Amino acid sequence: MKKKLEIAGQRFGRLTALEESGKKGSLIVWKCRCDCGKEIAVIGSSLTTGHTKSCGCYKSTAISKAKTIHGETNTRLYHIWAGIKARCNNPHKACFSYYGGRGIKYCSEWEEFEPFKRWATQNGYSDKLTIDRINSDGDYSPENCRWADRKTQSLNRRSARLITYRGETKSLIEWSRLYCIDRNTIKSRLKRGWSIEDALTHKLKKSRYG
Repeated sequence: MKKKLEIAGQRFGRLTALEESGKKGSLIVWKCRCDCGKEIAVIGSSLTTGHTKSCGCYKSTAISKAKTIHGETNTRLYHIWAGIKARCNNPHKACFSYYGGRGIKYCSEWEEFEPFKRWATQNGYSDKLTIDRINSDGDYSPENCRWADRKTQSLNRRSARLITYRGETKSLIEWSRLYCIDRNTIKSRLKRGWSIEDALTHKLKKSRYG
């Protein structure tokens, strides 16, 4: 039999568990008092997992503090920073599995917005660019991030196939453009067992009609 959860008197963030106050389905609900004085009902597992840490006042305080400090919570750059944190930390985000779910983190320096803003403005940020990780398997950090246009980002996707030829490693798209051969033709040739050199340098035969 599952042991009953006894957390009365324990603190969880800003909340102190007071007493059981009923059930929600099979889950026990606890009456809690927040440091701000407000009392709320919280599912016990939400307390023990850290999902709920206040009555909601913490988020309001954080937003208010952010507005007081830099007044940029509605700017594009702030939303980029907040998006990085959400992708790495929030398992409820649809894209979490591609970031935090596979171990991608952000550096401790970027826990706060101001250091991120300084790095961004000193490293070429503009409203036409988006943040790009140079190593798509690496973390968000000053050493592994840059501001790039959509073309650069598309070449840096994890799905981009990399090919090494004559000591140079480029994506399939880059080789395609360099040798003026359709990338699907290159892919087809490699799939049929052609060498990389032949796949890149063998020109297509021209039709006698064109």
